[in-house]
Amino acid sequence: MKQDACHNTGCFILAGGGTGGHLYPGFSVAAAIKKLAPEAEILFLCTDRPFDQSQMPGCGYPYEVQPVRPLPSPARPVTWLPFLRGWFGSKALCRKMMTQRHVRAVLGLGGYASGPAMKVASELKLPTAMLNPDAVPGKANHFSARLADRIFVQWEETLPHFGRYASKCIVSGCPIRDDFSHKFDRHKACRELRLSTDKKTLVIVGGSQGGRNVNEAAGWCLNELGSRFLENWQVFHITGANDLDRTREFYRQYQLTVRTEPFVGDMPQLLGITDCLIGRAGASTLAELTAFGIPAILLPYPYHKDQHQLYNAQVLARNQGAKIVTDYCDLTRTGPELLKTMRQSLAGDSLEQMAIAAKNLARPGAADQVARHLIGLFE
Repeated sequence: MKQDACHNTGCFILAGGGTGGHLYPGFSVAAAIKKLAPEAEILFLCTDRPFDQSQMPGCGYPYEVQPVRPLPSPARPVTWLPFLRGWFGSKALCRKMMTQRHVRAVLGLGGYASGPAMKVASELKLPTAMLNPDAVPGKANHFSARLADRIFVQWEETLPHFGRYASKCIVSGCPIRDDFSHKFDRHKACRELRLSTDKKTLVIVGGSQGGRNVNEAAGWCLNELGSRFLENWQVFHITGANDLDRTREFYRQYQLTVRTEPFVGDMPQLLGITDCLIGRAGASTLAELTAFGIPAILLPYPYHKDQHQLYNAQVLARNQGAKIVTDYCDLTRTGPELLKTMRQSLAGDSLEQMAIAAKNLARPGAADQVARHLIGLFE
């Protein structure tokens, strides 16, 4: 579903991709636009990365693939030629898409793949907006800030990071699907997920970028806590496809009864019965956790130079909604720190207090708010 779809009823172009953190909020905004204005047309401008190519064909919206590439390191001049080819190729594609359509607004979804569309839209004097769900904007969003008429951010703490462009910002939260705000019948959900209603539920999410560190550290901790812990807690461990067999063998070896799956099709249902979660600190993940009021132990992704997940996690930690454990990329260091935090957090009334604090940070209407601005503000 990759061709023309935007007609004279008006088109909203959503540009970005490469990761779920960019595409999924875009899908949520697109759905909200269609709900508010069924006649509106949607066009995504995505990347050629495998994630996009796996998600876009079934998303229900038309899309075009950009040749854009991430901004290269100054220390590697050989990478600049492919970057420039991708940049100017993407600009040409964006200009073609925008001049052939009656574009009502362009929404940058953040990251390098939104840059060409934001630049061309600005040159064509089209209304522009941008999503920035991370606590601290990256280089691409700093670049696009001067081009945007509106910047939608998840946290109040983000405003100072945009400097003189802070006046453009609207604290909307991070757009997430409607079903992340639904209330679930615990007995029914547990039955469908084949879980007990008599135990608390700990969810471990290691099935993400760099998830092996989380899988190994969490598994090590469960072995240290032993069978007594599992008398009161049931554990649902999402390992990712690559680590499924390895993790299952670990639990089998140590005779630990832990539910392991490579992924979960209905994540809102699982989160609806989760009493605590251990995982990374992506912006969309935190929006989902706060929507449900779920206490979390967060191990921010350690491999990004800008450490954006750490800054995300610090927002929840400062507000008492989560605890942070450093991923040292070394089980002998990460494991004991995670174990100590689990023992502190999973006892007494700590979880209840964290749950209330997390829920207080929720902004479940973000997708609707962004859609309303795009539809109404730029008419």
